Amino acid sequence: MAVVLARGSKLDELWQFLKEMAQREHGNCIGLVSVHQALALFYRMRQYHIKPDVYTYGLQTGCRKAILRRIWEANRLFRIMLLKGFVPDVVTYNWLINGRCKTSRIERGLELFEDMNKRGCVPNRVTYNSFIRYFSVVNEIDKAVEMLRKMQNMNHGLATRSSYTPIIHALCEAGRVLEARGFLVELVDGGLIPREYTCRLVCDALKSKREGSSLCGEFDKRIKDGIEDRYREVKNVKPIMACKMICTRGVKNL
Repeated sequence: MAVVLARGSKLDELWQFLKEMAQREHGNCIGLVSVHQALALFYRMRQYHIKPDVYTYGLQTGCRKAILRRIWEANRLFRIMLLKGFVPDVVTYNWLINGRCKTSRIERGLELFEDMNKRGCVPNRVTYNSFIRYFSVVNEIDKAVEMLRKMQNMNHGLATRSSYTPIIHALCEAGRVLEARGFLVELVDGGLIPREYTCRLVCDALKSKREGSSLCGEFDKRIKDGIEDRYREVKNVKPIMACKMICTRGVKNL
């Protein structure tokens, strides 16, 4: 039914169909997991004001098959590597874990995470961010926060904007607005500047919950000043990059 609606560009009907399927308490477990994954994609696209089209629903299947094929090949090479006595490094594990998270095979991703710890391979920020993104998208926010805290407590890397942003967005979607504000404050207190869209998302969520639309005083000013500084840096960098591209093309033409 979902495929038929997608091919017919009946996107509103498809949206309602997926919502109804997700609300059912019975049926095939694998099917329900797929429905929740599709809904998570919808929420993400709506959050970034991207209008879904038929290609969004139709082409995902082919992309997923291609990704799964590559992951299967990567696993085969990984097993060969282990049999030959090679010790995988953090980069190898990160590639495999990221692939598992992107294809919603989280159990295998966690197994790889445990395996790398057993082998004395220390995970880094990239490792944790893969799990944080996955758990945030599927609305298992507490697990995403747990991964963030584990990374910090184990000194396995410094949290960046990419670590905080998925959690903040997921908390806003779940209506946990004050928690989202708390993580935004923590991000800024750590010397990081959030994206303008993230700030606007939190402000709008606070306003909708009647918690006030501003992030308050000096803190609000710090964020705005940081965003303006970043804009200025980008404006300064872009002309230089454009000049380099022109010069490179000129040399190639010669």
